Amino acid sequence: ESHSDRGEDRVAVIADGDRTVIVVADGAGGTGSGDVAADTVVREIRSVCSRIETADQWAHEFRQLDFRIPAGESTVVVVDLRPDRIIGASIGDSAAWIIDEGNVFDLTRNQVRKPLLGSQQARPVAFTHQPLSGTLLLGTDGFFNYAQRDAVPPVVSRSDFFSIPRKCLEMVRLPSGELWDDVAIVACRVRRALRSRKRYSL
Repeated sequence: ESHSDRGEDRVAVIADGDRTVIVVADGAGGTGSGDVAADTVVREIRSVCSRIETADQWAHEFRQLDFRIPAGESTVVVVDLRPDRIIGASIGDSAAWIIDEGNVFDLTRNQVRKPLLGSQQARPVAFTHQPLSGTLLLGTDGFFNYAQRDAVPPVVSRSDFFSIPRKCLEMVRLPSGELWDDVAIVACRVRRALRSRKRYSL
């Protein structure tokens, strides 16, 4: 399940055989043309994802993409879910957490927040992880900068899966009903299918 609320945040879920590639991009409003940058990120990732095999290749693609964005700047997190592992890369302050039995593992904990993609100086950081267990939560800084870290696992664990993005959104909504910032959130869990092949609920 995904949720994106207004502005310059973009979400994409790409099914490619037994892989699922999830993209979250947050165009930087202060740089101008953030929406252009985020749209470009998603479009370019769609065009190259089928040939990516390693986390380092994701980071390499981001270094190339850093010079192909025509206007604006953007964060990006790509989580590439495979049957035997998770790979991906990130730039900026969007994030990807795995929440499993109340514990939080931050896939993007080593990322470099600035410069952003489109600056021609971005430094993407690759990551790898074991196959997904628990709930994968991706989002932009509009969620991760304002949600209390300790409060997130209980919300994820006690919520119906398909309501998780909406419940997370409510965690950062102001009493006025407004949000501190644009928000994009994606939740993902492994769903067992026939013949023991993995499928992902999103």
